[in-house]
Amino acid sequence: MSRGEARSKPDHPPVVFARRLVALEEGSIRVRAAARALAATDPGSAAPLVAALVRGSAPLLRVAAAAVAHALGDPGEDISYAWLAELYATAAELRLTEVTALLVAPPPQRPWQEPRDKADPRLAALTLGHKKAFARAHRDPDLLARLAAEGEPSVVRELLRNPRLTEAFVVRIASRRPCRPGTLRCVFESRRWRTRSAVALAVARNPYADPAIALELLPGLGAVDLREISRDGTLHPLVRAVAARLTAKRLP
Repeated sequence: MSRGEARSKPDHPPVVFARRLVALEEGSIRVRAAARALAATDPGSAAPLVAALVRGSAPLLRVAAAAVAHALGDPGEDISYAWLAELYATAAELRLTEVTALLVAPPPQRPWQEPRDKADPRLAALTLGHKKAFARAHRDPDLLARLAAEGEPSVVRELLRNPRLTEAFVVRIASRRPCRPGTLRCVFESRRWRTRSAVALAVARNPYADPAIALELLPGLGAVDLREISRDGTLHPLVRAVAARLTAKRLP
């Protein structure tokens, strides 16, 4: 029996943990349940549990790992800082880099700089309120593309709610370079789009994304995508290192 098969056995603790989470609705309900379940677990036991979820190649484990990563990235009131500190110390002692990486937030690999000439003649006369209204409901693909290219986070947040938006369009937004980190965070925070693998990959591979976001997305990506990220010299070294570690655990 392979290591991956062993970790997917029905009675294996990470599988039991994952099954309970996956039974819940995707989004805040699942993430909060993950946070509460982790907080109820001793950090010494939680560290290897989280590592097993993150390393897992089975879809069940990957879905649960994404919820756990989100819970650790934004613990709210469910997980205390003392618990997080103990988890970090345990993971560091055990050299579980994929766990410690979920608890840190280094700056983006490439800092955002406002372009000197960013004026769009068609958008110049529009107020921020008009831009947000157009982004949310307009049908003109050219106007929507211009609003996306301008990249104002508050406008992009409304744009992502436009029912006419396609996955390919959102991938172009997430792949744009240079790109405001706030714009990429809007994509990441959109429940409608962050679960699309192509969108998640585009955000994770953008050097302007906050590493904390990329690190949260890595557990939900496939092994081949992780290997490509580990070899991408434009990305933050920590993101590449964690991707390489996950690749080694998932691929022969």
